Amino acid sequence: MRKKLRKFWDRFGYLCVLLLCFGMIGTTAYWTRRPAGTVDPPEVTRYALPTPTPSPRSVSVEVTIEPTATQPPFLLPAGSKTGMGFAQEAVVYNKTLGEWATHDGVDFLGQEGDAVRAVESGTVTRVWEDPLMGHCVEITHRGGYISRYCSLSTEGMVSAEDAVSRGQVIGTMGISASSECEEGPHLHFELWRLKAAQDPMNFLRDDA
Repeated sequence: MRKKLRKFWDRFGYLCVLLLCFGMIGTTAYWTRRPAGTVDPPEVTRYALPTPTPSPRSVSVEVTIEPTATQPPFLLPAGSKTGMGFAQEAVVYNKTLGEWATHDGVDFLGQEGDAVRAVESGTVTRVWEDPLMGHCVEITHRGGYISRYCSLSTEGMVSAEDAVSRGQVIGTMGISASSECEEGPHLHFELWRLKAAQDPMNFLRDDA
């Protein structure tokens, strides 16, 4: 029996091997074949999207503006006739005291009872009687300015904490300033800014 098988294999063995190879190829082709009607999916090209640039956001900034050294002209507090002028770096002669001295304001001459007006809107921050300058009124304005009115009569004077408007009558001229009584009825007017006396004539205008 073995001799017959050996003889058969010698004659037909290569055919068996060949048939086995064809069978394996056919089986593999069957199981890996693509079903009919199957279409390859389209190739998709992927693009990298640009990273959006964030738009700038508005930021609220609080800004503090300091008062400027000048501002629109102030109104004249009384008539334009003046006596002693402003003098800090120099001195002027005071007829009442009989001496040369500095002078923090300007004296506006007139008649007793002449109206004295606020040079600008503001708030009356002080009303007092000074032993040298008589009856006085102080008004605080915007921008760090303070105006002072002295040698007033008590008639028609405003009171502390009153709100006054530009040009409002706040009192009348008098002769209450004992250190300047030789000038007669007048208004002693001072203008201050940030605790420093200013020359009022640099800020006052007839037509302001």
